[in-house]
Amino acid sequence: MKSFTMFGSHVCPDTIAAMCILDKKGLSYTYKDITGTMIFLKEFLHLRDSREDFQAVKEGGYVGIPCFLFEDGSLTFSVEEAIVWSGKAKCCLLYTSPSPRDKRQSRMPS
Repeated sequence: MKSFTMFGSHVCPDTIAAMCILDKKGLSYTYKDITGTMIFLKEFLHLRDSREDFQAVKEGGYVGIPCFLFEDGSLTFSVEEAIVWSGKAKCCLLYTSPSPRDKRQSRMPS
């Protein structure tokens, strides 16, 4: 099973929900609370300011957490995609509507 880093905040309901899902599945990840230490905040801001993945997030007025950073340098804002990446998923995920964080209008296969 692959490990990954999750950036989030203990005051963010989306982060708390994602952590509950990941913990329930028994996934291995490193949690970095960006509101807990200045070091993690600076690391997250550098990532956010240097990656195009965050463009739609910023344009939508979102912070961009929870954010899942993988060993290969790729990232996602989706807990479901983090589960798939970790190799723990046992099913196919079906997306039925776009997320406001997505640049594309639809995530459905054509």
